[in-house]
Amino acid sequence: MKLLDTQFKFRLGKKKEIPLIMKFIKNYWKKKHILGLDRKFFEYEFSSKDKVNFTIALNKKNNQLASIQGFIPYSENKKYLHICGSITLIKPDIKVPFLGIETMKKMLKITKPFSYCGIGTDPITMKPLVEKFFNRHTGKMRHYYYLNENIKKFKIANIKNKFNQKPSKEKVLYEEISNFKDLKNKIKFNKKFENLPLKSSKYIQKRYFNHPKYKYKFFVIEKKNLLIARETCLKKYNRKILSFVDYIGIVSKLSKINNLLRNLINDENYEYIDLLCSKNISNILLKSGFKIKLSNDKNIIPIYFSPFIKKNVDIFYETSDKKMLFFKADADQDRPNR
Repeated sequence: MKLLDTQFKFRLGKKKEIPLIMKFIKNYWKKKHILGLDRKFFEYEFSSKDKVNFTIALNKKNNQLASIQGFIPYSENKKYLHICGSITLIKPDIKVPFLGIETMKKMLKITKPFSYCGIGTDPITMKPLVEKFFNRHTGKMRHYYYLNENIKKFKIANIKNKFNQKPSKEKVLYEEISNFKDLKNKIKFNKKFENLPLKSSKYIQKRYFNHPKYKYKFFVIEKKNLLIARETCLKKYNRKILSFVDYIGIVSKLSKINNLLRNLINDENYEYIDLLCSKNISNILLKSGFKIKLSNDKNIIPIYFSPFIKKNVDIFYETSDKKMLFFKADADQDRPNR
């Protein structure tokens, strides 16, 4: 695709170009999307010193923005640098083939990541392209849920079929931590765990403790592993749920968290606790009492709340490593859309 280099200039965006990129998102993606309207949130997500974590393509004839590709780096570790792709967007009136693919290639050339993932891959338009041009492994995120057995009438979820939860009797030692300084003293960050992307302490602090819109909960499991959750409350129903959105540590430890789940359900009266991840880890999560939501599942377990969508939604992903496990908050998925 060398021909594209004669027509377009590819580079990282600059801070002074944030209004231009935001306008591009607003005009050509969604008019009410938060990244097109809220500069503070945009800078939180994608600003990096004097640069912006967007690879852009500029038309050499008129210097107008033609294509953008966002990304989020997880650390400063060049050896194990992991990045997640975000928005891929091409100006609709540009008919040049594969401009979006070339913009993605330039992003990878600039960042040189050890591993890559993207969540929210369009199964019709993008999935075939990333498989062909990048040899990516693609799939559908798995959704696990744990119901509050004391609730007779669900309001956030729609439960047609209840099930008997038969978790393992094993218990895990856990501790809830509320501030980053204490967490940093408990957890060894900047460590590469098997099948998980490396996430630095700087990334964790920014992503979860400095988030401008959401508050997160942090559970240290057996003094070495970190489980991150976010509570969602729907005032309309006077109900709330809890989502486990990220995990750092030994994945098999998640098989022992039934006592944590039960305590959270009993103490907070959540309708359900859920977890979204990229791999089938039923052999681990079912031991804690989770149920996997299958494609023919009649139970509705919502995952979108801003705005609230009361239906089951399939989310597709792509990754450079088929063994890699990632969760709902990877990439830029766990954020408000409006």
